[in-house]
Amino acid sequence: MFTKRVALVVIAGCLLTGCRSDRIQTYPAQGLVLFDDGQPVKNGTIELESVEFKTTASGQIREDGTFVLGTYTPNDGAASGKHRVIIVQLIVSDGVTKHQKDHGRAVPTQYSRYETSGLTVEIQPQKQNSLTLKLQSKRT
Repeated sequence: MFTKRVALVVIAGCLLTGCRSDRIQTYPAQGLVLFDDGQPVKNGTIELESVEFKTTASGQIREDGTFVLGTYTPNDGAASGKHRVIIVQLIVSDGVTKHQKDHGRAVPTQYSRYETSGLTVEIQPQKQNSLTLKLQSKRT
């Protein structure tokens, strides 16, 4: 009877926390994306690529420049270690439609490719990682 209870507890624990051995451990991470003049990037997606594990974590950038990262599920964080970073935006303007929402300034296109962004962050194996990324308005 005791072993059945232990087995049930182990199974229940796996169902609640996930026993997938193929998943890399993630750590909560949130942050802020700013232009070099202190203004927030108002929209887009931030994506991190783990140098060691080759996993990606991403998050939507809110109007205040903040984001929360997720790898397997929204908001579950990113793998520990060094990551390359990109910022991707899609701002469609046909020149005719009047938008009610201020989408903010466009991020220079160099930040949309890992090979050219030059952005890196380090995720620590801790309860919360707070990241701040500053983008140059004009890249040279």
